[in-house]
Amino acid sequence: MSTNDIHGIERGWKVQSADHGDLGTVEEVTDRYILVKSGLVNASHRYLPAATLSHVRPDQKEIEISLRSGEVEEGDWSAPPAEGPRTEGAPLNVDSDEEADEAMQAGTYEGPEHPATF
Repeated sequence: MSTNDIHGIERGWKVQSADHGDLGTVEEVTDRYILVKSGLVNASHRYLPAATLSHVRPDQKEIEISLRSGEVEEGDWSAPPAEGPRTEGAPLNVDSDEEADEAMQAGTYEGPEHPATF
């Protein structure tokens, strides 16, 4: 399994916004969405589109999405998105969009082997 694609993400990993805000933890992952749980007592759940995945950091057990905190707070993420499945991986352990572009162009991406299961 490639660790830079959506299928390498595991339940419980931290989810960060593009502006480094803490959005919660991963509950479920599919080709179409990442279900994110926020809070403990009155937990909320958000179905963020898989297409928003921008970085995967397995060594830190976290992912980053391309949406800013405000966009996540303002959006309606109460249902799974109708968008199709994600067809490519996210950059692995990179710190900038330039590094991500280089990683994707270098051909280091390996396609997904199977959906994540929890």
